[in-house]
Amino acid sequence: MRLVQADIPTDRLAPREALKLPAYVAAVLLAAAVLAPWLHDAAQHLLSWMGGQGWLAAEIQKADMPRYFTRSAQVMAVLLLLPLIRWAGMDRRGFPVWRPWGSGVAAYGLGFVLAMGLLMALGAALVQADIYRIRPDAPWTSCLTAAVTAALGAGVLEEWFFRGALLGWLLRCLGPRKALFWCTFLFAFVHFLKPPEGWQPASPQVTWTSGFEVLGAILSHFGDVNFMLAEFATLFAVGWAVGMARLTTGRLWLSAGLHGGWIFGLKYFSAITRGSTDLKAGEWLPWIGLNLKIGLIPLVVVSATGWIALLLWRRLFTVRA
Repeated sequence: MRLVQADIPTDRLAPREALKLPAYVAAVLLAAAVLAPWLHDAAQHLLSWMGGQGWLAAEIQKADMPRYFTRSAQVMAVLLLLPLIRWAGMDRRGFPVWRPWGSGVAAYGLGFVLAMGLLMALGAALVQADIYRIRPDAPWTSCLTAAVTAALGAGVLEEWFFRGALLGWLLRCLGPRKALFWCTFLFAFVHFLKPPEGWQPASPQVTWTSGFEVLGAILSHFGDVNFMLAEFATLFAVGWAVGMARLTTGRLWLSAGLHGGWIFGLKYFSAITRGSTDLKAGEWLPWIGLNLKIGLIPLVVVSATGWIALLLWRRLFTVRA
């Protein structure tokens, strides 16, 4: 793995410091399991007080226990982040630079267009194969704002955290390959904090153990071969591709562009298409799933996109960098 020299931290930490990261993740998940039933009860009281009227009431009425768990995990991840930063000694050391801005913006554009273009090309091929179908009332333009907002917001923020702060800290604790692996694994893991499709709790009654029941269902995913091949592997490939982009370029521009392009392509394609009956029945697994981030075919496309992006970056930007 070829790194930009300035991107290699010189002030190393002991490898055991990296164990603080799984401790943080475990604390978030356990706290979320405890908080989720309380959040559910609070939402039901709010629904009763509101009289069941309004958009918020509608959202509460359709929310299930896994959704409360996910929201609880997000809340606890934020609340425990500052203690983690202080405990682990995270700071700007190892964080990639942004300048020069001109070549950075160009690298972002390269990643965005490449990731979006190849993913949409895959989608077009699947439509031609009648695996997906264009919706009769497809919102060709009205869904653009949501897709662009998600691409710019989530793409940049997640790269700042995962490939910026987190990977920079892991590089100080571990070697580049181990740091990239664990950063990528965590990225894929937190993007799938939901139980298997169609999962239902043993009882509709919410109790103090309901959050732990959801957590158990989420963790059971990792014993499912189809899940590991069709979904987790693709998420891992996304994390690996953007991680390699960060380590190779020494900056976040290319990785943020790739991430944003994939998010835009996924959101836009999902808005204008629907799956065929065979696809919904799971007959195309593990090759393709209910969206363009599930399946071995998206895995190949994502991996190829990351490789092409680095090849083009070396040819277009290394002379100027």
